Amino acid sequence: MTTFISIIVALSAIATICAIVVQESNQVGLGTLDGSSPSSEWGSNRGTSRKEMLKRITMVSSTIFFVATILLVAVTK
Repeated sequence: MTTFISIIVALSAIATICAIVVQESNQVGLGTLDGSSPSSEWGSNRGTSRKEMLKRITMVSSTIFFVATILLVAVTK
């Protein structure tokens, strides 16, 4: 049981790391100081975009990592 949960922890950690590394930064830099934005994000992120998919993968894999880690600690005691 411990080996199985350890494998789940490792796979979810790898998935979380990969999803975070691939995501683009939300920071625009000093261009936001004047308030003008070259492109509007309004309506462009409806849940099917790559950005939203990576957010969802990050949330799910980090939740699995958290729960599996707690389970691993509980099993090993």
